Amino acid sequence: GHAQELKTQALALKVGKRLRVMFSDNNAGIDDSLIGGVVGRKFEGYRLVDQWTSYGWNVFVVQDGNAYDQVVAVLKTMEHWDPADRRPMAVIGKTTKGYWPAAVDHKIPDFGGQIVGYTSDPYAMKMNSEYFLALAKTFEKRYGVEFQGIRDGAVKDPRERLIQFKTNIDVVMSLFDRNGIGDWLADRLVENGESLSDSIPLRLQVNQDPFQDERLRVANLPIEPQKVSVTNPVSGAKKDVSIALFRKAGEVAGTRRGISEIVKWMNYVTGNRFLTAAADLSESNNLEQGSLWDHYDPENNMAGTRLKAAIQEAGNVSTAIGLVSQSASVDPDKFAGVWAISGTYGAFTPLMYTPARVWSQQNQDSPFRTGVLHILVGHPGPETAADGRTHFGIFAPQVWKLFPRGQTIHLNFWDYNDVAPAYFAAAEIASREKKVGIITLEVARPDFAVADRSTFADTDLRAAAKGFYVIRDFKPGARHGYVVTQGSSSTVNLVSVLPKLEAAGINVKVIAAISEELFDRQPQSYRDAVLPREAYYDLMVVSTGTRRVWPLRDVGPLTDAYSMTSDWDNQWLTSGLDPDVIAEAHLDPASILSSIERFARDRESRISRQRDLLGKL
Repeated sequence: GHAQELKTQALALKVGKRLRVMFSDNNAGIDDSLIGGVVGRKFEGYRLVDQWTSYGWNVFVVQDGNAYDQVVAVLKTMEHWDPADRRPMAVIGKTTKGYWPAAVDHKIPDFGGQIVGYTSDPYAMKMNSEYFLALAKTFEKRYGVEFQGIRDGAVKDPRERLIQFKTNIDVVMSLFDRNGIGDWLADRLVENGESLSDSIPLRLQVNQDPFQDERLRVANLPIEPQKVSVTNPVSGAKKDVSIALFRKAGEVAGTRRGISEIVKWMNYVTGNRFLTAAADLSESNNLEQGSLWDHYDPENNMAGTRLKAAIQEAGNVSTAIGLVSQSASVDPDKFAGVWAISGTYGAFTPLMYTPARVWSQQNQDSPFRTGVLHILVGHPGPETAADGRTHFGIFAPQVWKLFPRGQTIHLNFWDYNDVAPAYFAAAEIASREKKVGIITLEVARPDFAVADRSTFADTDLRAAAKGFYVIRDFKPGARHGYVVTQGSSSTVNLVSVLPKLEAAGINVKVIAAISEELFDRQPQSYRDAVLPREAYYDLMVVSTGTRRVWPLRDVGPLTDAYSMTSDWDNQWLTSGLDPDVIAEAHLDPASILSSIERFARDRESRISRQRDLLGKL
């Protein structure tokens, strides 16, 4: 399936001869053959060559993929191909899984039939089996060596097994000591390496990391809308671009509207180093407007940063990963490359998870500084009613929590003015700490009025950079607990009922949860002031997410019983208009008000029940 997406990705980007795929046509999987196994032989139209040529690729066929002369010949042909031909290249060569150079007419000398196809997988064979010995014997005869211990059966002791393995590897490597072949090979490799130049002229600066520019720090972000002048680095064309990282209270703009602004600001500061690849959702998630110079095209618009992308989530994110994994810096501790973002509906982002998970592992293990992968989890929560229930991103976005702690930063905005400070706080960390290889951003579809933060306990316009911040603090008198809120509709509706809660004498502290990862990095004094440890046993959650994954870890045992989430009744939501779906999710103002009243009313019994539980230990 991913191969099909690769074919479209490569053609859309006009990669030409820069991409050369070597396809081993051995008709073997792990547990079965392809033709004659998975696909019946009667389906004669199933031809690998046709599958690639039908996508517009430049395909070469090698009759014997195990023959060095044929392989070298096709490699030379590709190398000298016209670079103006923008078709990507593929070589499909007939090969044999289980190939052995000493086999004659599919037989191993002095043994019998050669094992080929999926049955040749070595994991199905026992150590020092008869077939292995037959292969080893042909090697010994050809090179005049003798392997040690292999004729004594399988080795059960792990230490002795490793010793035998190392001993026999040394037998193979001893061949490089003959006739100076080892010295010749080493000299040849060094000669080839020294012939390569690491001072290739580049359009971009590579002696510094543009993502560490001081203008990208949260403290330096411009509050007022900016009109900046940009110059096309290829054509020299100039134009003015408007960027609004923050908006005035009362203006109507949802969180997704802020995405284009952070991408524009990033591209303005870094010189077009932030690329996007997000198919049809590029427009509705506002990535489209983030490119200062429109679509990238290697022939007509090399300054563009929006890549042409089909509706292929795994392929798009894999393209983004390929981009961020490269660096032009000759210093392995410094990064000189690009960042990239891909995204789709929150409901479908799990299709991106596997490539992203593998990327996270690669970033962790790589000795080189790499770029940062971004996943835009668009239209999450129950607010995606206009697209039907198949598009509700309630459970699906939670896959982005399935990484080792500290290796990703997850952001869930509810207000337009959360987007820039929280994102650039995450970017500030990721650009300086190699461990953080992924930033994920959840942005809901609805447009809401920008919050008036002068009414909040924390009036800081950049408060989201701290991960959690206080919307309403306790008033003097008896306290009724903590309410942690996350998601757009849930938080907007919660804020709307604050006057009613106060009128009813309900004294709760309301905390916006934008990012637990950012909150974890705040000073202990701030964390204790916002949400002290004892508060975890006296809180409820209001969220467009689910009761399966809370916005914060280690919550108390009664949190689930009082929280309001989209899966409050453990059912999939039905469809309808936005107000219908929000009401069904019990995230409408009336439901939120009622649930907080119940939470406050039961405080004494809640605390008592938990004390009783501890008392039984």
